[in-house]
Amino acid sequence: MSGQMQALSENSHDMIIRIGLEGVFFYANPMVKTFTGVDIKNIIKKNLDEVEINKKYIKFFKESLEKIKVTKEGITEEISLPTHSGEIITQVNAIPEVGENGELETILFVAHDITERKNFELEIEKKNRNITESINYAYRIQTAILPDNKLITEFFPNSFILYKPRDIVSGDFPWFFQQENQKDLSYIAAVDCTGHGVPGALLSFIGYFLLNNIVDHNDVDMSASEILDKLHRNVRTTLKQDKDGANARDGMDIAFCKIDKKKKEIQYSGAHRPLYFLRDGKLKQYKGTPKAIGGIPSRRRPEKDFINYKINYEKGDKIFFFSDGLPDQIGGASGRKYQAKRIRAAIVEHQNFTMYKFLKYFAQDFNRWKGEYKQIDDVLLMGIEF
Repeated sequence: MSGQMQALSENSHDMIIRIGLEGVFFYANPMVKTFTGVDIKNIIKKNLDEVEINKKYIKFFKESLEKIKVTKEGITEEISLPTHSGEIITQVNAIPEVGENGELETILFVAHDITERKNFELEIEKKNRNITESINYAYRIQTAILPDNKLITEFFPNSFILYKPRDIVSGDFPWFFQQENQKDLSYIAAVDCTGHGVPGALLSFIGYFLLNNIVDHNDVDMSASEILDKLHRNVRTTLKQDKDGANARDGMDIAFCKIDKKKKEIQYSGAHRPLYFLRDGKLKQYKGTPKAIGGIPSRRRPEKDFINYKINYEKGDKIFFFSDGLPDQIGGASGRKYQAKRIRAAIVEHQNFTMYKFLKYFAQDFNRWKGEYKQIDDVLLMGIEF
């Protein structure tokens, strides 16, 4: 070892050992005692089986020697062991050293104390695990309160929900409410809250319970648009968006239907979201009002109320409504958006599909379109055939 290399090694905070191919120690720097508790004089010129170093190190030294003799390639391993100052974790590198003739002569072992780094990683891992457990618990709560397709098919046997949260919990959610006193009156909606993941899920709880409260405690004659108007005001009140200095612009888009089976009537109102109505192969679009539920009121112009549509339906008519997650998904050969026109084209092209076939089609088409791209948002698409 050159004088310069010797000086570097002697002053290094790493343990550095050179061992010959027969397992004899040729060199050890002063850090050996810190790492192993053994003096250098009790190591140099001795064989691996003669020194009193921790067995984990001896095992690694022996195995590395045998492997490097065959492969001529270095080896790295993490080894934890007790020392007089407590448990430490070391990253040990076994480096083959060759002579001028290219033949393997010795193995240089360099052990670096990574205890602090590993403890930090373990702490981060523990925190991530706790966060994930909390999110999974939130998922169980969200899943428990939201309607599934089984509940909705009790009242609309020919229906489907395509629901693909981007994360564990979702800002999009299907919503359904059935009037107990009037079995012919049902409410159903696709709701898209600001954001996704945990922030979106928190807003989804607000939207879910506010909608339930509005529909359950108000006159059944309240129109779909009047329900959205009230939801709009209540979200603003809940988030204190109607107060001076408010800066929370969060809210939600929604496609909302009030369905009266006795009258065979759909009342539809939307916040940014449309309704597609299919009859005899012809598709009609009912556009949502161009404003969101919630948000800070504009002081420049008065707000318009939500538009209410009344649609008489017949047996065999189909309706579709959705959040923006599906049309906004990036994919395809050119990395473009899926787009709403693709949804409309598919509905018309496959107009004779059952709701189950539509579910399968859109689920498969979404995955084909997405391909290797990441899902960018929660996806929610709902359909009903009367």
